[in-house]
Amino acid sequence: MSEVGGARRLFIASPAIGRNVSDFELFDEDRLRREADRSRMAGHVQTGNSFETLFGLPEYAETPRVRVALCNRPLDFYGFDRWILSDRARQLLFEMDPLAFDFVACDTSGPAKHEVGTYWLGKVKRVVTDFDHDASDFERGGWMYDPSLEKEVYVHAITKLNRLTLLRGSEDALAFYLLDFIRYPIFDGRLVDAIWAAKLTGLMFSPLH
Repeated sequence: MSEVGGARRLFIASPAIGRNVSDFELFDEDRLRREADRSRMAGHVQTGNSFETLFGLPEYAETPRVRVALCNRPLDFYGFDRWILSDRARQLLFEMDPLAFDFVACDTSGPAKHEVGTYWLGKVKRVVTDFDHDASDFERGGWMYDPSLEKEVYVHAITKLNRLTLLRGSEDALAFYLLDFIRYPIFDGRLVDAIWAAKLTGLMFSPLH
C-alpha cells in the first residue's frame, strides 16, 4: 500500500514546468483525429452533464508519425491532453498498471545527434467515478456566467483539488482520471516512486495527501 501515516499517497501528474513538453511535432494531427474510430472508447457522464466524455485513445486509421526533440534533449513525456512518450516510459507504465493506459506506437524520428527510439501516443483510460467527499478537500466551479446561454449556470466540475481520499476497492488503481476532475490524471505514490527511480523526464507531481 502506498501510504504515509495510514493515508494513501496520491499525486496529480502534470507537464513539468521548465521542460519544453511541446518540443515535438505530431504530423497530420487534425486528420488523424477526424478519421479515428472512437467506438471502443469508454464513455462516462460527468456530474451535471447530459453527454458522455470519452477516455483513452481511439483506433487510428494509420500509424501516427511524430518527430521529437526538435530543439532540446529528448524527454520521456511530451504533451498535455495525451502524451507522446518514450518506449522506456511506456514499458514502466505498462508493467506497473497494464489496465490503466492506452498506447499506440508511432513512426518516430528525431535529430541525428539523439537516439530517440520508438515513441508512443499514450493516455490514461481508467476512470474513478466516486471518492470520499467528506475526507477530501476540493472545490467545484460553482455558479458562473455562460455568455453563450446569457445566464449563470452551475459548474459541477472540480476546479481545485487539494486532497483526495478514495473509497475502498481502488487500492490496485495506480493511475486514473477522477470523473469530475479530468484536467490531469492522478497517480498512486508507488507509480510516482518508480518514475522518479527511473529518472523519467517531462512530468511533475503535486501531492494530494
